[in-house]
Amino acid sequence: MKIFYATLDRTLYFLLFIVLAFMSAVVAANVFGRFVLGVSISWGEEVAKILLTYLTFLGAAYAMRDNAHYTFDFLVQKMPSRCQRPLRAFRWLTVMIMVLVLIYYSGETTWMIRDWIMPSTGINRALVYGVAPLGLFFMFLYAGRNFVSDMKTAQLMEEKEVVDI
Repeated sequence: MKIFYATLDRTLYFLLFIVLAFMSAVVAANVFGRFVLGVSISWGEEVAKILLTYLTFLGAAYAMRDNAHYTFDFLVQKMPSRCQRPLRAFRWLTVMIMVLVLIYYSGETTWMIRDWIMPSTGINRALVYGVAPLGLFFMFLYAGRNFVSDMKTAQLMEEKEVVDI
């Protein structure tokens, strides 16, 4: 399983790097063309929006990898260790259920717009919208890994608290 997640980590990192680099180049070229040369790239804005969508959903998955999404866990941290474990489990199960719901509805939306074509690039919109269920799927995988890790950490904290007493 470690090899799977290591490969996923490297792949996501590489994709995010490529998407950000290409988006920066397209936007910079469009700005240069518009303000210096007086002409803009006809497809530049559309491609930048597509890449921003990819950056958003793949970046959200990468943030889930590092458990970097915002959470309010002040109360959980102030609870005794034996109470923290069920609350943390509830948190991760809620996240995973909501991500599954979002995967379903984003997949349904992607399927419904599969015939729509973007005007400037001629790209099928399903290729753009399809990154949502993909990124959410990666988020689900990382949330599952974080859930298991969090439960192991909480169990160790409980055992340490019992030993300290």
